[in-house]
Amino acid sequence: MRSNSYRFFQNRECEFFPCHEVQDEDDFNCLFCYCPLYLDDNCLGSPEYIITGRGQRIKDCSSCLVVHSPEMYDKVIAHLRRQDEIIRVDLRKMKRPLMDRLFQITHINDMDEDMRAEHRLLADQVVDKVMTGSVAETLNRVGEVSVCKETALDCTETVSNPMEVSVLLQPFAGECVHKGYLEFGNKKIECNVLEQIDTAGVEKGYLYAFHAPDVDLESAGSVLEQYYMEAFQVACMDVIRVWIQGYLERKNSVYEKKYCSPSFGPGYYGMGMDAVPELLGLMDASQVGVSWNGERMSPKMSLVGTYLITGEDVFEADSDCIDCIGQSGGCEFCIKH
Repeated sequence: MRSNSYRFFQNRECEFFPCHEVQDEDDFNCLFCYCPLYLDDNCLGSPEYIITGRGQRIKDCSSCLVVHSPEMYDKVIAHLRRQDEIIRVDLRKMKRPLMDRLFQITHINDMDEDMRAEHRLLADQVVDKVMTGSVAETLNRVGEVSVCKETALDCTETVSNPMEVSVLLQPFAGECVHKGYLEFGNKKIECNVLEQIDTAGVEKGYLYAFHAPDVDLESAGSVLEQYYMEAFQVACMDVIRVWIQGYLERKNSVYEKKYCSPSFGPGYYGMGMDAVPELLGLMDASQVGVSWNGERMSPKMSLVGTYLITGEDVFEADSDCIDCIGQSGGCEFCIKH
């Protein structure tokens, strides 16, 4: 029999001992008598669910021994310490904003009428091809219609959803936000746009990481089609960033209205690209398939950054700051302030 300690405790005098059917009672750990992961939908176990007489769906953990296994102590504690969450964004439901952003990126709407119609059709076909995960037919001419164009949703029923993007969100305290920089422990990450914001009103923030959906560029039938595939990936990242902003604003406005900032990240809003490995080092981005290879993020189409939550809308900033890449000397606007 194991000796009682902070990692293991057994109460054989309990009228319910052991409260689960086990083969070896000596290894039954009573330390977590009530499962601390019960209210966690993403707990470490594999619970079943039942519907109560009141119509409520609750966990049935009678066959789960995760928290009662001595070797699981460290994993349970590590799980309780985690504050991050992974949300999944289905881009199939965002085709209209994706197409609008794609047209902006590629300046299709600035073309003359005939060329605009031709390129809009090709872009639409490329997007349908990518979103259905279909590489069976290559588009060799602009007037050709994609196999799944009219039945895009039906086509996805037989394959995994290639357009579901996993996003890692990790909260941090408002005390980490200062005029001109973010501070995590002994790490300072400059962000020039914070010079313009009333940082005293920041209640909390979020780190985020995700990558664009994988696209088979080798399946492109032409250089132009490949161009639209890559532009589509960029559009996906931009649309997801806006979607996350709205999600966080709704998430934090359950009891009273809160405001969420735009995405402040490396390469825009005055944060330098040297912040990428610093931000990735603060979270476990491998959970969503993002990593740092020593020179850049992998996959190539990956993003990392921050959002801020406040009780007042203080996020109006000079428009020139949106595309600021955060030079070490600061821009004229920052120097004047």
